[in-house]
This record gives sequence, structure tokens and C-alpha cells, in this order.
Amino acid sequence: MAVHQRTRQSEAQLLQPKVRKVVDLARRLYLLELEGFPETFRPKPGQFLHLRPTKEDYPLLRRPISLQSYRDGVATLLIREVGIGTELLHRARPGDCLDALGPLGTAYSPVRSGESVLMVGGGVGVAPLVAAALEAEPGALVDFCYGVATAGEIQSLDFLSGRENEIRIHVSTDDGSSGHHGFCTEVAERLLEERRYAKIFTCGPWVMMRKAFRLGSERKVPVEASLEVQMGCGLGACLGCVYETPDGDFIRSCIDGPVVDGYGVSWENH
Repeated sequence: MAVHQRTRQSEAQLLQPKVRKVVDLARRLYLLELEGFPETFRPKPGQFLHLRPTKEDYPLLRRPISLQSYRDGVATLLIREVGIGTELLHRARPGDCLDALGPLGTAYSPVRSGESVLMVGGGVGVAPLVAAALEAEPGALVDFCYGVATAGEIQSLDFLSGRENEIRIHVSTDDGSSGHHGFCTEVAERLLEERRYAKIFTCGPWVMMRKAFRLGSERKVPVEASLEVQMGCGLGACLGCVYETPDGDFIRSCIDGPVVDGYGVSWENH
């Protein structure tokens, strides 16, 4: 099985951050804030931390979690509790020290002044898009299609303070409790009919990203997709997080991604 030959996580550091706080958003959905990072820790939007849930041997594998923001020495992670690892992280208390590797993986391209960018995110996939929106240069325009199951999963949008004209949030909920009743890709399709975008960023469920890619490819818009998946080593060695490319090659999500060119993914073969 052939793979791309990015050979190492060049920015990886072994980190020992401390828990600042855990903020519950909805059932099984929470924000984990970490602090105590070295000055050399400078993550880019789309990169992730590989966290050990406890200091014990079980569970064995680390958990890959996208960075939603890193500001003033505090990293914020959006996590959905789906198993023992994320459950243990949910139980963390202020002052607890965690073992982490990061920042790992590839990042979204910078959003430059004067560019119009469409972001399409669903569930915890909104996290790296929040990071990308926060780093957009002044004068850029971001239309952020923010899709969640229900209104209780919508985060505070205080990070937009002063930038509401540049970062426009378009909420959609599966149950119709807030914003558009339906999928965020439906909102994205409407926006693409109204405006020309320089590029599309997407992250979330595979079906959602596949639809976002189709919308972009029909209009020949560049698409950058974050292929978030369960990982083993996080370093490109175990081949446990591969995706097929149109030419039959394979992408390792942890090191060749998670952010990849959407045109280099075989969307129908997953």
C-alpha cells in the first residue's frame, strides 16, 4: 500500500499542559481548556493535540483532538464524549496535568485580507474552523456555516466581538431549534449561489464534507478538508488512519493531513 512520504511531525513537542477548566455545553459535549504551554508552542488552524486521557496504561492509545483556539497561553478543545478516552478527559479537574503531543498535522491555508472564504462545519468539526476564522486577516470575509444537532450545542460567539461584519455565522440545527432547520450544506449551497468564494474549508461528518466538496467542485472552487478520524500513533507509522486518493494512493490523516486538498480525496470510496 503506497502512502505519501511526509516523514515526520516537524512541529511536535512533548507537552505537559494543565487543565484550566471544563465547560459543559450539552449532553456529552464540552470544552476543555488547557494552559501551561511553552513559548515555542505555536499551533496553526487545523492542527491537533494527541492526548493521553490518564497516566495509567488503560486506555493505551492517545486521543486526537483539534485545537479550537490558542490565545493568551490557553488552548481550547471542543470534545464530544464517545468512549472511555473522551469520558476520562471529561472528568478532568482544574490543575490536573495531561500528557500531550503537539501541535500535529497540517493546517488550513491562511485567510488573507480581501479573500472571501466559505467554511462548512458540523458537530465537533466546527472546532478547527473556529480556529481558522479567528486567524483570518482583517479585511477578509468569512461565511461560516455552523451545523449542530440542537441549539444547546451552539457555543458562545463572543470571539466575534468587533468582527461581526467580517465573520458571519450561519447556524443550522438538525431539529430546527435555532437558525436554519436542516443541514449546514443547504445553507452553503445557497451562499454559493449568491457569492464567489476564493476557497472552501470544511470539517465534520464524512457525508457532510463530501457534499461540501461536490458544491465546491461544481463551481471549481478550491476545497480544503480536515479528515478527522481515530488514530493510533499520530506520527504516520501505524497506517491506522488512511484515506484513499483518486489515483489509488493513500493519505495518512495524522501526518499528511488532517487538512488536505479536497480534490486529492476519493470521496466515494470511504
